[in-house]
Amino acid sequence: MTPGNTATIAPDPGRRPAVTGPRHAKPVTRPPWWPTGRRGVAIVAGAVLLAAFAVRAVGLSRSFELWVDEMRYAELGRSVSLGQLPNLSDGPFFLHPPGFFLAEAVTIRLFALGGDSMSLVYELRWLNAFVGAVGIMVLFLIVRAVTTAGMAAVVAVVAMFEPFVLRNNSHLMLETLGTTATLVGILLLVTELRRTTPRFARLAVGGLAMGYGVLTKDVFVVASLVPVLAAVGWRSTLSRRQAAAAAAGVVLPYATYLLVLLLNGAIDDWAQAKWSGLLRMIGVEQDTGFNAEGAPSLLGRLISQLTQFGTSYVLLLACPVAGALACLSRRRERRLIGLAALFMGLLGVYSAAFGTFEENYGYPVLILSLPAAAVVAAELLERRPVWYPRVAAVTAAFLVAVVALGVRAETTTDNGYLQVRDWMAAHLPQDVRVAVTNDTGYVAFGRDPRFGLWPSAASMVEHKVTYILTQALPTQQGYGRATHEMLTWLESHGQPLIRVDGPTNGSTVLWSVPWENLQAGASLHIGESD
Repeated sequence: MTPGNTATIAPDPGRRPAVTGPRHAKPVTRPPWWPTGRRGVAIVAGAVLLAAFAVRAVGLSRSFELWVDEMRYAELGRSVSLGQLPNLSDGPFFLHPPGFFLAEAVTIRLFALGGDSMSLVYELRWLNAFVGAVGIMVLFLIVRAVTTAGMAAVVAVVAMFEPFVLRNNSHLMLETLGTTATLVGILLLVTELRRTTPRFARLAVGGLAMGYGVLTKDVFVVASLVPVLAAVGWRSTLSRRQAAAAAAGVVLPYATYLLVLLLNGAIDDWAQAKWSGLLRMIGVEQDTGFNAEGAPSLLGRLISQLTQFGTSYVLLLACPVAGALACLSRRRERRLIGLAALFMGLLGVYSAAFGTFEENYGYPVLILSLPAAAVVAAELLERRPVWYPRVAAVTAAFLVAVVALGVRAETTTDNGYLQVRDWMAAHLPQDVRVAVTNDTGYVAFGRDPRFGLWPSAASMVEHKVTYILTQALPTQQGYGRATHEMLTWLESHGQPLIRVDGPTNGSTVLWSVPWENLQAGASLHIGESD
């Protein structure tokens, strides 16, 4: 128990007295300058929030390349802001529930946001940056509640600079809000479990926060409802009544969503979309992700990005292990954290081995590994205080690596689409046509009639196109519509007008191709897929 904390730890059935360390071991205390009491905790938590947000603000539009899903999610938020159910140009959207799109809609209305899909993405990214910073503050409070203030500070700094966390918080993706809502629920639950008599109303509110996470993305049920139910059977971490109160809160938001769909006659479309999504998740259908046919090798991708996300891989691998060890704690609030990390980590292992595994899926796994690892470290030091120097040395080395990778991620230029768009707005004649070669480019410029998905020389001739926008790395990996042959041909027969290099797309280039070269290339079937 840390000084200044007056909450009592509930007795645990069968709990043995804690093992004490050697007599010469000094108790772990706060530094003399560390704020105490509720006001002090609030000051430190606020400082964590501001610092995390400031770190994310540095490279929000410069250091993280545009993704096609970001623009789709922005358009879904725009549709909700108009008072509609989430929909795209091809009809209603039920693959994911509307929690994130509701948050986008509120932001759009509150700040009167607009513009094309790309512009809207860069404006809404500030929402995710703020929500991600809130999640780091909540993570700090969770770890402080179950371990020590020092460990909470270390975890906060790791999450603040961790490169994979930074990338997810800086993209307009669902996982940031879903994870933050889940963390809020975990904080409320573990806080109550530290009391002698947990209050059912507070447990229900914690479940409600978790339920909003599930309303953001269905998969968060694994980090919320599943561990709550499992906690009943695992060493009486929760009583049946306590679990029922929390579970009711988890279920309520999604049940309300289903009721709205039922009243709007959309429940059948939802069921069809969910069945398709389930088949994708378990790997029966694999159209995307590293396990899809023709996708780049996951091992190759991990090796190529080791210098960018080495610390991320450590945390991802640690999640199920740390979760399992935390489940063995004598303290039930720690066991609940362990259960959440264990189940989410096991889902990550399954997805990587058999299911549809995409990079953003790892975000909640990585985040939940942090409090679980802190619990394991606390348990170790409580039993073996003499290990403190070793644990401190490993932690310091890992912290330095995380900060170094995070600073590099924030200071790296990776915004080819944005730079090319700005260049075209200033220099491209209004009467020309431009071919794009992947789905991101097509969605980004799709509202402009000058742009179209014409990735081969023949299609460019057919539509009288003399400019083409290419991305080298996705093309080499088999993504997009252009062929590697087309890129090689353009190097000899086209003129690069602007070239932007970045880690996501390699070289993003806008080419000008003379008409006679295009006609010759069309006759040779350059860029046509087999």
